Amino acid sequence: MMRKMKKNLITIDGTLEPLLQLQIAILEKGRRADPVEIRISRIDAVREYIDCHSPLCEAGGFSLGDLLRELIRNRQTEFIGTSFCIGEEQVHPEVPETRACRTRFDVRASLRFR
Repeated sequence: MMRKMKKNLITIDGTLEPLLQLQIAILEKGRRADPVEIRISRIDAVREYIDCHSPLCEAGGFSLGDLLRELIRNRQTEFIGTSFCIGEEQVHPEVPETRACRTRFDVRASLRFR
């Protein structure tokens, strides 16, 4: 189940204005992850959230917007790290118990400021 659609605040809140250029690569990893790497190289293509594609995950993904806000606030030009999914997985279809989604996102970002 996908998270409810929210506004793409990162494109309208002015956060990206100090940037001249960016390169972002995101690779979803985990047992049921989507192995496709997401590449973003245009400022107007940045998304607030990156969704988790695990079929067991509900309302998962991570906030690329929050990560970029922190990098821009600190004027950090390079980032290599891991963000973890914020969703929950259902342990078994017949049991209402859930656990944290085990999907993670390897993120590489290169930012160039004005």
